[in-house]
Amino acid sequence: MKKNDSDEITVRQIRAYLRDHPTFLDENPDILETMIVHHETDGAISLVDRQLSVLRDRNNEISLQLESLVEVAQENEFMFDKTRQLILNLLEAKDLAALIDSLYKSFSSDFGIEFYNLLLFGDDSLKDLCQAKVSSIEGVNMSLKSIMNAEYSVCGSFSKEELDALFMENSQPIKSAATAVIRNPQHIGILSIGNSDARFYQSDMGTLFLDYIAEVLGRLLSHHLPT
Repeated sequence: MKKNDSDEITVRQIRAYLRDHPTFLDENPDILETMIVHHETDGAISLVDRQLSVLRDRNNEISLQLESLVEVAQENEFMFDKTRQLILNLLEAKDLAALIDSLYKSFSSDFGIEFYNLLLFGDDSLKDLCQAKVSSIEGVNMSLKSIMNAEYSVCGSFSKEELDALFMENSQPIKSAATAVIRNPQHIGILSIGNSDARFYQSDMGTLFLDYIAEVLGRLLSHHLPT
């Protein structure tokens, strides 16, 4: 019992000494080189080798994190530039048809979006004014209640009924989508983008740019829609 107590005290003293003298091993490299640390994959290795291995792992991890940050920054820069140009084009639109044409052209050519649709709430007279799809808000409220009540964009997978309401005759190949309700302040429509890859639009992805585009559309559409 006394022996164990003595060993434990000795260990405590060593730990305390090393904590109080963090440069001890630097000042005594001969001791550092002889110390052995067990490694799960490499067996027994010197403390120096172990430290180098840890540093290499940390450097690799940091490099991967930096690469990821650079990729995100580049993607955000791309999205910002394309969104900025889209907004400028929308501001120059003289009427509803020109506004929708600019939106669709940008989504297709600049953003490379596979499927897209702007659903406007109103009567059939709107169909003669632009290429956007038109539906009554009452019918949409029944099939898209959760989307209509969402404060921000909704992303992920949707039911067949929801996709049919969002994309109409183009819904069949769509496996994932992102939608944003257009308001000002009343409901004006729904902007939707889709993809044939079920994992392309996921529920945890950022929707800042889509929300912003929908907000701008809400302001502009109010001036172009018939009263």
